Amino acid sequence: MKRQTAMALAAVFAMSVAGTALAAPANPFTDVPAKHWAYDSINKLAKSGVISGYGDGTFKGDKTLTRYEIAVIVGKALANSDKADADTKKTLEALKAEFGAELNNLGVRVDNLEKNASKVKFTGEVRARYEYSDDSTTNKKNYEKTRVRLSMTAPIDENVTFKGRFHSESSWGVSGTGIGPAPDTNNTVLDQAYITGKIFDGAVTYNFGRQPSYLGQGLLYDNSQNNDGLVVTAGKDVKVTAGAFKYSTWNFVVGNIDFKLNDKLNLTASYLADDADGAVATGNLYKSTAAGLKYTGLKNFTVSGEYAQNDSDWANLKNAGDAAKAWAGKIKYRGAKASEAKSYGVWVGYRKADENFDKKNVGTLDMANGMDAVYLLENDNVKGLEYGFDYAVFKNGILTIQYNDLEENKGTRDKRNLIAQLVYSF
Repeated sequence: MKRQTAMALAAVFAMSVAGTALAAPANPFTDVPAKHWAYDSINKLAKSGVISGYGDGTFKGDKTLTRYEIAVIVGKALANSDKADADTKKTLEALKAEFGAELNNLGVRVDNLEKNASKVKFTGEVRARYEYSDDSTTNKKNYEKTRVRLSMTAPIDENVTFKGRFHSESSWGVSGTGIGPAPDTNNTVLDQAYITGKIFDGAVTYNFGRQPSYLGQGLLYDNSQNNDGLVVTAGKDVKVTAGAFKYSTWNFVVGNIDFKLNDKLNLTASYLADDADGAVATGNLYKSTAAGLKYTGLKNFTVSGEYAQNDSDWANLKNAGDAAKAWAGKIKYRGAKASEAKSYGVWVGYRKADENFDKKNVGTLDMANGMDAVYLLENDNVKGLEYGFDYAVFKNGILTIQYNDLEENKGTRDKRNLIAQLVYSF
């Protein structure tokens, strides 16, 4: 029995923590002193969720394990069998044969290693959100919606993985199915469906299909939905990305350089352009470049900023031959972490953008969903401050409150906007 227990623990430990730097929790079990020879290993197994001890907070390392307790450990090893090498798989086969009855009673499949766990992994996110906007004229609007996203990941082969996401959003009180006083028409859609893989011994990665896209610090492009195309990235400390995709009626060409100068500073350079087809009769809407940075060298603070300009046909036409310019900056203290209840963050940011810099609202600033696109474009003809606070009210649940004290860069109307939302994941 002792030999089988050691085999089970060794197999689980090898697959659960190998190649992963896990920060061991402080004294998870009251009866395992810090100087004990197995202290680090036990803590890593506890951190990875392989072992949980007993209800009184003890590990009971001298206690003889029952067959069912060993079977639970073996079951966790089988669920991670895709990480096993040939020798470990051979050990798992022997453990399956020994504890087959107990594993079956626990609901663990033991017919073969490849079928011990589903190849498709599902995760989800729910967002309940309230927005209020006011332009100091007639556009005072409330916006309340619940959004559900269900993501899936499935391995195709050793170097190729499928990723997809279903997205559904509807106003409070209606479901989008014809039930309620004013049903939404935005029913469930597949807004991500792509493969990601590696070629040339991992030197180059690619995304092909309907994928998320983010350039630089987000001022040019920040959109997780419905970007259908091919994007390729190469490099390590200097990552070079190039690609093309279609979003709505626009065909975009993108480029991005992310230069990790050191552990504290990243520099970025980005490019975004569309063809004239599907844009406007006068030419393209986007021919934009940007340079930005992110710095984390100040304790608990993150500083980010980006400058950009749009030299498209449309921007030149509307700005007397000049490019439309924009810049944004943000400083954030700490930040709510989904894995850490009661963690929090506060931030302040500023942005300024010329008219027609971002005509179709593809850049970053989490606001204005469903609002009047004529006046509340977040990166177009705008200037002002944003203030935010986020707090992990429970593990995997983050409350965010953000106030955007914005106004027209050219004009007199306000673009004020308040957001309050709770996002929880599972």
